[in-house]
Amino acid sequence: MDTYRNLFYTPLYVAVAGGFLYDQGLDVVFSTVPDNIAATELLRSGGVDIVQTGISRSLMDLDEGRDDAPLHIAEINQRDGFLLLSRQPVEGWGWKELEGSTLIPIGFTPVPWNPLRTVLINHEVDLSAIKLIKGMSAIDAINIFKKGEADYLHILHPYAQSLIDDGIGHLVASLGPELGYICYSSFAVAPAFISENSDTVQAFVNGFQKALEWIHGNKESEIADKVSSFFPNNSTGVLGRAIRQYKGQQTWPKNALIGEDGYTAMRDILIEGSLVDGRYPYQRLVRPEFARNALSK
Repeated sequence: MDTYRNLFYTPLYVAVAGGFLYDQGLDVVFSTVPDNIAATELLRSGGVDIVQTGISRSLMDLDEGRDDAPLHIAEINQRDGFLLLSRQPVEGWGWKELEGSTLIPIGFTPVPWNPLRTVLINHEVDLSAIKLIKGMSAIDAINIFKKGEADYLHILHPYAQSLIDDGIGHLVASLGPELGYICYSSFAVAPAFISENSDTVQAFVNGFQKALEWIHGNKESEIADKVSSFFPNNSTGVLGRAIRQYKGQQTWPKNALIGEDGYTAMRDILIEGSLVDGRYPYQRLVRPEFARNALSK
């Protein structure tokens, strides 16, 4: 399962639509985590075997004293994929422009705000001078933005690209280049599933590695065609332009291995934002051997 349908997770859609997982002998049933259900609970109940999520969920589980926190086997995103759109065109834009404005940080999970907060602090923006509209789903946030009730919107592709193409939003900043390498999104499994199905996990990571290699060897138009069935409301032109930006920003890794530096960078952002307390080590939550085996092939 994925947790939210957007182009940030393109490698997952390529792995499914491109047949890379089926080529490994896996019978894959793919869907999205239902609203108001935690992906971690679905892993524990067996409702899903492998889920796209972030290390944040596992870190929060450890904070709560849960020994069965999901383990992470492969990296989907190595950069933040959110973009900042302005309702009005702004020439010579700078981060200080946000002071005195109204901003909608997407609120379908508490995670996206934390990297944005880090960027604002790095640019010495006074957080107290920004009016935040929190807790918005993507659809609600977009509707508020379209009505002109917010000056800035923090959003992913393809929604951002559609707003840009329609002249409703104007791109002023991208979070990925600001933060560099962070393990933003990854595949997680329950510890028991790894113990009982290590061959299945290895086959999955092998297929996903092939999907990453395919993405880096093909043009954005070909990638857009491959994932278009997952985005029926967007043209391949919109998808292609969004994918071009994501590729140019090195949003997706060339290999599935979660780097310890990327894990640490993301963990520390979450700690600084008070979402996570414990400074749990890489070895506690990451199982890198599956990605290393896939690379050795």
